[in-house]
Formats: sequence, structure tokens, C-alpha cells
Amino acid sequence: MKIFSKALWAMTFLLFIHVARADDILIADARKNIPLADDEASFKDYYLSGKDLSGLKKNSLITVVRNITIKDASGSQSLGEISVPVGQLKVISIQGKVAVAREHKLFSRSELPTLEQTGLMIGDRIDLDLKVDDKEKAKK
Repeated sequence: MKIFSKALWAMTFLLFIHVARADDILIADARKNIPLADDEASFKDYYLSGKDLSGLKKNSLITVVRNITIKDASGSQSLGEISVPVGQLKVISIQGKVAVAREHKLFSRSELPTLEQTGLMIGDRIDLDLKVDDKEKAKK
């Protein structure tokens, strides 16, 4: 049963990647450092990839969203797709076709739809329409 579950998850992930538009910026990889001392900081970095990264700037806060397909109770018919905000990343580096962003915060689910998998994931999409410049945020 575990093998079937993992295979189903893998097929769903591949379908999700296929559905993403060609110009989307997606989380392509995720890495976390391993602190060697109690006072050493722990970071989660996400590697972003897309056809055009020109909308990203260093130190910008960007919103990560997850597209979720909603199905009827039987699971046989798609009712549509929603885009759910998951959290924010802070862009720390842009090099060629890859950008690196660090986890800034995860959004509370109290007023947002529930996610089956919490946290940011490979395949999640960057919504540049919800970008917040760090300097603008400091003014508010």
C-alpha cells in the first residue's frame, strides 16, 4: 500500500508540473542547513527556476502559492482549481536562470484553505503579483 501511495503522489506531482504554465517560476529544489551547535541558525533555502526571472529582485519578499484541483466527493470529476497562498520567501541571490530564496514565513491556515501538505514544496509556484519589496514593507 505504501508503494501505491508513493506512486500516486509522484504521478500527481508530475501532473502538477505539467499543468504549470511555461512562464511560471517554480520551486525546483529545497535545502536546509544542519546546525552543528545550539546557537547556530537554521535556514531553509529554495531554488527557483523559470523561463524569466526578471521580475525578481534581491531582498524582495515573494509569495508562494499552490494550485489545488478540487474534485467532487467521488473524486471522479474536477470542479475547478484554486490557487492557495502558502507562505513568503525572501530572495537572497539571482544567478542566471536560478534564484535562491530563503523561507521568510508560512501563512496561518486560520483564514486560508487547508493544505494536505503544510510548508513550501517543490513544484509550488511564485506569484509575482503578490510581491512585496522589503523597503516598502519597512515603511508600513
